[in-house]
Amino acid sequence: MVKNILSEGRHTVEISYKTIVFVALFIIFLAVLKKIDGILVGLFVSYLIMAAVNPLVNVLEKFKIPRAISALIILIGILFTIISTIAALIPPIVDQTGAFLSQLPKLLGQLGVQLDQSLVSSQLGSIPQNAFKVISGVFSNVLAVFTILVISFYMILERRHLSGWLTRLFGDSEAVVEDLLVRIETKIGAWIRGQVILSLIIGGAVYIGLISLSIPYAVPLAIIAGLMESIPNIGPTVSMVPAAVVSFTISPLHGGAVILLYFLIQQFENNLIVPLVMRRAVGLNPLIVIISLMIGLALGGPAGAVLSIPVVLVGEVLVPYFIDRSKSKI
Repeated sequence: MVKNILSEGRHTVEISYKTIVFVALFIIFLAVLKKIDGILVGLFVSYLIMAAVNPLVNVLEKFKIPRAISALIILIGILFTIISTIAALIPPIVDQTGAFLSQLPKLLGQLGVQLDQSLVSSQLGSIPQNAFKVISGVFSNVLAVFTILVISFYMILERRHLSGWLTRLFGDSEAVVEDLLVRIETKIGAWIRGQVILSLIIGGAVYIGLISLSIPYAVPLAIIAGLMESIPNIGPTVSMVPAAVVSFTISPLHGGAVILLYFLIQQFENNLIVPLVMRRAVGLNPLIVIISLMIGLALGGPAGAVLSIPVVLVGEVLVPYFIDRSKSKI
């Protein structure tokens, strides 16, 4: 009787070979995505640049300037600006770091802390070597930026054919696909403008604060703060380091004041400026902006935080489209 009950409780689960093949291919697909995630991020960044530059290229085309030449001029200008900014900022940072280390024993002595002078001398001797490593790393990143700009250039050239390719992929009319692309690019362009506004606000606030505290190199330090604004949370903290180095070469009081200045600006930025500016720029609720930044930072670090808002903007256009498309097929 027990055997009959057990046999009645047994169920046979059959798995077809098609299911096994599908699962295996899906796992391979995920593994490939993991390997090329950096390439996918680079392609997405290239698309963001294309979306921001394409309207200006269209304007230049109206003045009979060929599309390729227009795109080339704009992208070369972007690359030149990046390289010039980096070249202008590295020397004062390295110089002020050396000045800070040379005065460090004196500053700590005023606080009652004794520091071995030989340790400071060894650190001063390693500054050129460390500076070389930093510069090498910067230029390797510049090479990556150059690659992204090259991809963006070809994306700009092929933009007019993009709607036709996507039409064949999704099966909708070209007018519908083009409308989706225009809406996505409009939102991304607004986000980039908002990011520029944020950088200008933070850079200006840092400049005014440093000038008020009589801190030297206020201009390059403000530029660093503005550029690092594109990396939420971490960026402002990193930009504070060179400013603190410069201010501590003057006095501990100046150093503490600068750290307090950056802390107040960061709090003002995180709780008021970022949500309000991004809401005006892209129409996103401040809560969505904050949550998106937190999720992006947790999943992808600083790069994930930077790209979190444009991902949300793309999803804001595509998700309703695919929902409506699935409903129409029911």
